[in-house]
Amino acid sequence: MARASYPGVAAARHAISAMERDVYRAKWAWLPQGNVRGLVAPAPELACFGADGKTRDSTNCIQTNEASVNSFKIAGVLARIELEVGMPLYTFDKLGSAKRAAGAGVEIRKAQLRMSEDKLDLDVTKAYWGLKVAREILFTIREGLEKLTDAEEKIAKELEEGEGDYTVTDQLRLKAARAEVDVRIPEVEKLERLSLAALATLCGQRGKPFDVDTDVLDVLGGKPLPLRTYLKVSRSNRPEIRLLEAAVKARHAAVDLERARFFPDFLLVAMVGVAYTSSVDDPKNAFYADPFNFLTAGFGLAMTWKWDQFQQYGLFRKAQAEARETEARQQEALSGIELEIQKAHADLEEARSRLEVAQKGEKTARRWLVSVTQNLAAGLAETRDLTDALVAYFQLRLRHLQAIYDVNVGWSELGRTIGTAAGKR
Repeated sequence: MARASYPGVAAARHAISAMERDVYRAKWAWLPQGNVRGLVAPAPELACFGADGKTRDSTNCIQTNEASVNSFKIAGVLARIELEVGMPLYTFDKLGSAKRAAGAGVEIRKAQLRMSEDKLDLDVTKAYWGLKVAREILFTIREGLEKLTDAEEKIAKELEEGEGDYTVTDQLRLKAARAEVDVRIPEVEKLERLSLAALATLCGQRGKPFDVDTDVLDVLGGKPLPLRTYLKVSRSNRPEIRLLEAAVKARHAAVDLERARFFPDFLLVAMVGVAYTSSVDDPKNAFYADPFNFLTAGFGLAMTWKWDQFQQYGLFRKAQAEARETEARQQEALSGIELEIQKAHADLEEARSRLEVAQKGEKTARRWLVSVTQNLAAGLAETRDLTDALVAYFQLRLRHLQAIYDVNVGWSELGRTIGTAAGKR
């Protein structure tokens, strides 16, 4: 649910789509490109005259009348359209470098999507198990409150009837213990509400009826594999490693592009244009540059070369330095990833060991609490024994629940560090 609706993941998917458009542009950059210019404008009247200056003659146009040259009077309409196109023939691998850079950009965006999904998975896992733990704590507190309430009622009844060995001090001791428990309830209820709200937000269910299963909290099974196995798996699955590899590719493509810019581009160019003016004569002479009436077309081989070699050398050396920087960052990150995996593996092992001890301790404390409760009901125990047993049981129960949470989240944390959905076999 979270992956389908969380805005951060959706943004990462859109980033991939945007970068894929750059790949599309680089892929088709070899196709002809050009400009089309069109013009419609008012025009004066211009007439062609022969050598005598009196006879209009477009074939032997020598001059035009003085009145037409020295005055402007709208007498017609000029319509003109021109098309110029160029197609790259050889660019010294500029187009290839652009395609490689765009392809590496897509790989980077895909790795970032995986990273967003992995982080989201971990956030959902923490919220889910946090909610389950909060509800288990509430259940434990309410269970303890029942025992305190039973003891309070028993002592109150015996004090009222003047029977038994309990005193007002015993009654006050139980009331103080109950007050301490009552203080904890709002804290845990707040944790429950916040965990549920966080989970609903991550899953796109904010403001809607939403809850998780009612199964009893239990620890995830499985035994961690040797650390070297996880280190090996991470090299082919961790999205950060793929991101760094793609970043290095992009930097090298940038170096290739800046190197290619030292050299010119060769293009096949073509142009076609036509113009017509209703009020201007069309002289029949190939040497006249007539902007009013023409029909022209042509093609040829062209070269473009931005001659700025000193500036280009600086850009080239900068690209080389940035590539070396990225390679160094890659090595630094790989070392950090290994340490991160080692920590996640050690945390999981420690949590599993702590879970085993806490589980045994909780069972012992629970037997103690049951024994004290029975003795208290028979008048064979003091209230101090009950509060001591309750405190010990609550503490070990909370440590047991914390250990379950740490183990369950630890599996997800280990899975995130090695780039898989789950860290166990």
